[in-house]
Amino acid sequence: MGTVLNFFKQAGLRTVLLVFMALSSGAAFAEVTASLWQTQKSAHFIIYYQQTGGDLVNKLVDSAENYYNSIVDELGFRRFDFWSWDNRAKIYIYKNADDFRKDNQRASWAGAEVSVGKRTIKAYIGQAGFFDSVLPHEMAHIIFREFIGLKVSLPLWIDEGVASSQEKSCLSARLKIAKNLVLQDKYIRLNKLAEIYKISDVSPNDFYSQSASLISFLLRQYGQDSFLDFSRKLRDGVEWKQALFSVYRFNSFDELEHDWKGFVIR
Repeated sequence: MGTVLNFFKQAGLRTVLLVFMALSSGAAFAEVTASLWQTQKSAHFIIYYQQTGGDLVNKLVDSAENYYNSIVDELGFRRFDFWSWDNRAKIYIYKNADDFRKDNQRASWAGAEVSVGKRTIKAYIGQAGFFDSVLPHEMAHIIFREFIGLKVSLPLWIDEGVASSQEKSCLSARLKIAKNLVLQDKYIRLNKLAEIYKISDVSPNDFYSQSASLISFLLRQYGQDSFLDFSRKLRDGVEWKQALFSVYRFNSFDELEHDWKGFVIR
């Protein structure tokens, strides 16, 4: 368990920067020289890569397309035409960490950079968890925010819960952590969770695990159609608590918390 917690602590702190950049309308990306990049296109992506083996690029294309399909299916967005033709998402893959950080002026520990508005992810392959964690997490951020809008005000647990719930390799461990928090009565009360806007104020492990568990509860207990209805209300300007309570028919955070805990310990 110590290893899992350490991994989530590192991943969580990294994700805070990524989400800040993803939700910031002014996030700037360094321009790259076109001659440095080779390209490979798929149904929903244009992959730009530097001196990367063909097998690795093919794996990236397959992984990105598979995650795209699973994310839009699970969130109930399948009927909408995301990322086709000229609207395809762009993934820039650098040949190493140094080139990525130099071109994007990132900190020494940064592993990726994302812009929701530009539908763009920049990263380098070779870092731990890229295919199973970083890629689906950032894709989910873009897909969700692209649907509801960049300016919709949400508590951090919803944005992070949506993204973290799509990290298939990590989700099982996150749900176990959330279950232990409930069993030990150490979980974050939902009225307090809604007030968290900085991960530094709480344990990243607890925050990401509980957020992923809450979104997984909504998706599994009530299905994709309800989550789509919730997302539509957010998109149409309904305040998030009103949208949440009206779609899922909760009268208070206490009711939501009670049902979520029952789901967690089953």
